[in-house]
Amino acid sequence: MEEFQELYLKYNERIYHFLLKFTGYDPELAEELTQETFFQVFLSLSKYKGDSSVYTWICSIAKNVCCKYYRKNPVCVALSTLDSSGRELINNSAGMIEIIENKELSSGIIKEIMSLKKKYKDVVVYRLFFEFSFHEIAEILGMKESSVKVIYHRGKEQVRKKLEVLYGGIY
Repeated sequence: MEEFQELYLKYNERIYHFLLKFTGYDPELAEELTQETFFQVFLSLSKYKGDSSVYTWICSIAKNVCCKYYRKNPVCVALSTLDSSGRELINNSAGMIEIIENKELSSGIIKEIMSLKKKYKDVVVYRLFFEFSFHEIAEILGMKESSVKVIYHRGKEQVRKKLEVLYGGIY
């Protein structure tokens, strides 16, 4: 129990801020998902094998908790409010992060990211939301860095195409 308390105190704020971004800056939802994440950490603590850092392990749990939430609570957001600068921003990762910070758009983009196949979704989530380097993602997923880069760019392109098909326009 003491080990869990130490983990909670050390990582609670970092996980909350990650989930805050992932929820489009909804503090109540981020807090709820943070609590669920640490509940899952508590239940799974005996299963931690040390294959990755503790933070990485908790991040994986947080990602899974968030994915589960979005699967159970599909979010539909009309992206008709995108202006031309918003459309341009989605073509690069820095721009995508700026869009994600816009609460009105974040739900729709997150929904599309969450609908990607697992390998694409994992890489895109680690890159955009955890802000891990390609090298760190490769280590976490046990892949080559070059493969991670390709998967990231293909995943991002799939999201862009889905947004274009669903909402029209060029993203």
